[in-house]
Amino acid sequence: MRYNPLNVIMNPSSIAIVGASNNFRTMGTIQFLNLIKSGFPGEVLPVHPKHGHVLGRKAYPSVGELPYAPDLAVLVVPTRLVPEMLEDFGSLGTTHAVIITAGFKETGDAGLGLEQKIVEIADTYGIRFLGPNCLGIINTHLPLNITVGPLLDRKGKLGLASQSGTYIAQIVSYLHKKGIVMSKAISVGNEANTDITDCLEYLGDDEDTKAIGLYIEGIRDAGRFLEVARQVSRHKPIVAQYVGGTEAGARSGSSHTGAMAGPDYLYDGLFEQAGIIRVDTIEEVYSTGWALATQPPLRGRRIAILTNSGGPGSGIATTCNSNGLEVPEFSQGIQERVSAFLPGHASAKNPVDLTFHIDMDTLTEKIPQVLFESDEIDGVIIHGIMDTGFMNMLYPFLKEYVPVSAEQFEKMGEISMEPLLRMPAAYGKPLMISSFFGREDHCIRVFHENGIPTFDAPEKAAKAMAALYRHLLIRSRDHDEPVRPCANIPGQAQEIMQQSRQGAIDEYRAKNLLKAYNIPTTREMIADHLEEALGHAREIGYPVVLKACSQHITHKTEEGMVYLNIADDDSLARAFHRLRAKEQDCAVLVAEMLRGDREFMAGISTHPGFPPCVMFGLGGVFAEALNDFTIRMAPLSRCDALEMIEGLSSRVLVGPYRNMKPADREAIADILVQLGQIALDFPRIKEIDLNPIIIAEGQPKVADALIIIE
Repeated sequence: MRYNPLNVIMNPSSIAIVGASNNFRTMGTIQFLNLIKSGFPGEVLPVHPKHGHVLGRKAYPSVGELPYAPDLAVLVVPTRLVPEMLEDFGSLGTTHAVIITAGFKETGDAGLGLEQKIVEIADTYGIRFLGPNCLGIINTHLPLNITVGPLLDRKGKLGLASQSGTYIAQIVSYLHKKGIVMSKAISVGNEANTDITDCLEYLGDDEDTKAIGLYIEGIRDAGRFLEVARQVSRHKPIVAQYVGGTEAGARSGSSHTGAMAGPDYLYDGLFEQAGIIRVDTIEEVYSTGWALATQPPLRGRRIAILTNSGGPGSGIATTCNSNGLEVPEFSQGIQERVSAFLPGHASAKNPVDLTFHIDMDTLTEKIPQVLFESDEIDGVIIHGIMDTGFMNMLYPFLKEYVPVSAEQFEKMGEISMEPLLRMPAAYGKPLMISSFFGREDHCIRVFHENGIPTFDAPEKAAKAMAALYRHLLIRSRDHDEPVRPCANIPGQAQEIMQQSRQGAIDEYRAKNLLKAYNIPTTREMIADHLEEALGHAREIGYPVVLKACSQHITHKTEEGMVYLNIADDDSLARAFHRLRAKEQDCAVLVAEMLRGDREFMAGISTHPGFPPCVMFGLGGVFAEALNDFTIRMAPLSRCDALEMIEGLSSRVLVGPYRNMKPADREAIADILVQLGQIALDFPRIKEIDLNPIIIAEGQPKVADALIIIE
C-alpha cells in the first residue's frame, strides 16, 4: 500500500499545539479546548513561551524543550513564525503537522514565496503536513477534534474532505440537526504538501468511512485524482461539489485557498470518468453522502412511494422519474395487500396515498412491511411520518380541554418505529424519509439515532435515492484498463511531428498522422497544379471535394476555401481557379465526397493540471450552437470511449435513427482511444479537431482534421 501521511495525521498518539493560551478569544485556544474536550486519548502538549499551564495542562516554553517528539504538531501562530516552528519540530524528530495559520499563497506572490519556504523545510526533515490555511481535522472514532466546532456526535460513517475549512469546522451543529455524523473530516487548505487526492485515498481505505463527500475548488493533478477516484468509487460512493467552473467561482477559489480552477465541463468529464456523483450544493454533499453511507445499496431502480399526502407523493414520483428511477404500478396482488390497510378513498397503485391518514402504524409498519417484502420493489421513500412534532403544535389549542401537562401530552404522542427501523437491513433495501418536521419530532430523532436519512422536502429524498441508483450504475460498469493501441509510436507519425513547427499542421499531414494510428480518413491527394488535381479526381472518382491545404488556413469553410460535390473536370477546374485566386501559392487537396447521413466531431484539448482531454460530440456546422459533447481524460479505456458515446444528449443519432443504419460504436470508440494515445505520445500537440466525422453506411470517417502544435 502507498504511504499516506494521513494515516498518522488522523490517528496520532500524541499532539503538540503551538498557539493555544488561556485567552478563550483566540482560535488556537478554542481548537485546543476542542481537542481536550473531544476525548482524545493521547497526550496533548501545549507550547507557550510565557504560560506554565494552558487550560490546566503543563505547557512548554519552546518546541525544543518538549520531552519527546510528538506524532503530530499543530501550528496556530503568526504567519512569520511558521517556518521557524516547522524547522524546530523537524529538528526534534516530528514528521507530521497541521498548519492552521493563513497568509500564504492565497494572499499573492509574497505569501507564495513563504509557502515555498515551508515546503522546502518540510522536505528537508521529511515532514508531511496539512495546510497551511486550513481549519483542522476530525476523527469521531478516535476521537480527535482540532477544529473550532465542538464535537457533538461520535462514530459516524460519512468521510469529508474540503478545500474550505468552514465546511469541516463550522458545520457540526448543522449536521447534528440533520442526523448526519462524520467518520473523518479533513480541511486541506492550500494543499502545499498533502492534497485532496491524498484525502480521497485515505478515506477510500478507511474502514469507518462508508461514503465520501468532497468540496472542490480546483484539482492540481487531475491525472492522479482520476486514478485514485476510479479505484475508490468501485467499492465506496463518492459525492462531490465543484465550484470553480465559473469566472466568479474561480476568482473566489483563487483568493480563498489559491486553488487552480478549470472549466466546468472538464470537471463534469473528470467526475463521470472517475465514478464520482456530482451535486450542486454543499447540503447535498452531506445529505446525499449520508444516504449513501447508511443505506443498503440499490439493486435496481424500482421505487415504492408511501405518503399521507398527494402533493409530496407526486413530487417524489416526478423527481424519481426525471432522475432515471421507476415508480411502477404495483401488481394486483400487492395492491390488494396494501388496500387492506387503506381508507376507501386512498390509492394503492404507487404512490400509495393515505391522504392524511393519521394512523401511524399504517405508515410505519403495516404497509412498509408489504413493500419491503415485495420482489417488485428495490427501494422505499416515505413522506409524513410524525408524532410529537404534530402533538406539540396542537397542545396550545387543546390544553384547556386536556388535563395533562405539555410533557405528558407529548409523551402520549410518541410512537414506536422498531419494525420500520429494522426493515432496510433485514431486506437489503434502502429507505428515505421525507418530513416537514425536524429533531423537535420524536420520530425524526429516532430516525437520526438509527442512521435513517431524513429530508425536509420530498424531492430531496427522491434525489438521494437517485444518487444510490447512480452508484449502482457506477458499480455495474465494465472496468477495463487503458491499453496502448500501438506497441510503439508509429514511425510515420514521428516523422511528421519532427518536421512540424509551432502552429497548425496542414490537413494533408494531419490526416497522415491520424492514418498512422489507424484512424479512418477520407481518401485524398495533394495537388500543386490543375492537371495534377484533375488526375487525382479521376483516380478517386467523382464527385470530389476541393480544399485549400495550408497550415495558415485553419477555418477553410468560413473563408470560402472548400468546394463540395464537384461532379466533373470542368467544375473542378473552375473551383481550382477560384481557390488559387484567393490563395495563389496554396496547395490543393482533392478528396472523396462522402455521402453520409450524420456528422459527429472528436478532438483533443489541453488544460493546466489535467491530462490531455478527449472530446466527442455532435459535429458539423451546428456543433458550437448545439454544444452537445462529452469529455474524458487520456489514456482512455474502451469502456471510457463507449461511455462518451452514450453520454451525448443526442445519442439516439448513433443508433438506427429514421431508417439510417446504426453507427459503428466500436469504430467510433477506436477513434477516441487512439486520439488519447496520440496526445500522450506527442505532448507538443495542443489541440486536435476532427470535424466533421461523417457516418457513411454506418462507418465513421474523418472528413476534416486540424492539429495545432505548441
